Amino acid sequence: MLHLGAIAQVVPLVAAAAARRRVRGARAWVLAWCGLLVVVDGAALWLGYHGTSNIVLFNLATPAGPALVLWALAYWQAGDLSKLTFRLAIVPFLLVWGVLTFAFESTSSFSSIASPMASLVGLGAATFTLLAGSRRVEGMLHCRDWFWISGGMALYFGAAAALSPLSALLVGETPQLVVRAYEVKSVLDVFAFLAIARGVTCPVET
Repeated sequence: MLHLGAIAQVVPLVAAAAARRRVRGARAWVLAWCGLLVVVDGAALWLGYHGTSNIVLFNLATPAGPALVLWALAYWQAGDLSKLTFRLAIVPFLLVWGVLTFAFESTSSFSSIASPMASLVGLGAATFTLLAGSRRVEGMLHCRDWFWISGGMALYFGAAAALSPLSALLVGETPQLVVRAYEVKSVLDVFAFLAIARGVTCPVET
């Protein structure tokens, strides 16, 4: 089940290639984010099979995901101010993550502050894009790439926001529950990346 969630991250990349459409703008950055997740999970899998802890890798790679997501979602904001806000938010986000990680946590254990904060940033950006776009759109929502992609991202980051602090809380006494939590998140990830894959195959808006 854990591997299934990781494999789902490849689906948007395969879907974009199968669609044979030019990828640029928001979709290009969304696919870059998916590619980053695939690389990190692949490296973590390799480390795990060789008996090496991969928590450090996940913790250090955490801020790159929401940063790419903020840049991608900026393309779908209605006004120049919203676009600029999304892009400028990357800098304070990275600074806050760095302070929380290196001043209050250890990169060699589950993050209970920095990683959930990063996931909440991604969740907030995706939810805002979904709601703001839905209010101004004319026509069918299911034909819009931002609808599927921001919805999938909201599901992904929503599950991730709860996973890290839950793991930090339970890993010492009931590690089997941590495994179950990861399995539940993997199931949610499958639906999230299927939605994102649907989004990258939508007709390009003009």
